[in-house]
Amino acid sequence: MKEKTKLIIENDIATIKLVDPENLNALGKDMARELLQHLQELENKSEIRALLITGVGKAFSAGGNIKEFKESIEQGKPGKVMDELLQDLYKIAKILRMYPKPVIAAVNGWAVGAGMNLALSCDFIIASENARFRQSFCKLALIPGFAGTILLSRQLTWQQAVEMAFFGETYSAQDMKELGFVNYIVPEEKLEESAFEWAKKFAEGPTLTYARTKRLFFDALSKPLEEHLEKERQMQIQSAESEDFKIGVFAMIEKKPPKFIGK
Repeated sequence: MKEKTKLIIENDIATIKLVDPENLNALGKDMARELLQHLQELENKSEIRALLITGVGKAFSAGGNIKEFKESIEQGKPGKVMDELLQDLYKIAKILRMYPKPVIAAVNGWAVGAGMNLALSCDFIIASENARFRQSFCKLALIPGFAGTILLSRQLTWQQAVEMAFFGETYSAQDMKELGFVNYIVPEEKLEESAFEWAKKFAEGPTLTYARTKRLFFDALSKPLEEHLEKERQMQIQSAESEDFKIGVFAMIEKKPPKFIGK
């Protein structure tokens, strides 16, 4: 089976590339498993001082694998399949937020749904000029999963977070910079070079201080991350059992507007 991710270690910098451009680097079960394995491996490598995550092709990541969602519905077990996928995805979310070294997302194109939240789970985001972001969960009658309800509500106003979650519209790199999500925007051809330069800068910095600072940021949050993520995970599983999830999946497959029924 063709690998969907690639781990590259250069001196004290690790780079994880999402390398499934044919599927727009969708975070399906295989990619989620590989990504988790890489992150778990890096947790045991104290010599790594910075982590860079990026994609190849037209997308950073298009989010959930719509083909796998369709198959889960046809097999009559969308909740079970969603649960199995989220077991890995939520471990990834926790590792990224708790990872004691700086984590940079180099967003090369589309970052949609879980793909957008993968980027937001990193400490820094450098985006190419053609990067596009979208909280597309509502198009499938799903809640903003993969830590989305934390990532949006704690950085945006209530109204901004609701607008982003309920409309599922596309935001440019500049839009996201103005909202405070994107740190820097660079030309597409300079994205990987620029992101690696930042990784080198962080790797040369006081990484223990970075780790302690991140830990204190987490402790300052009003609600424990693990508690909230588990509640969010359970709600996503319930969402996958809904009729609207089926409607959204088949509408996207058939490339027509979904007609949700609220059930």
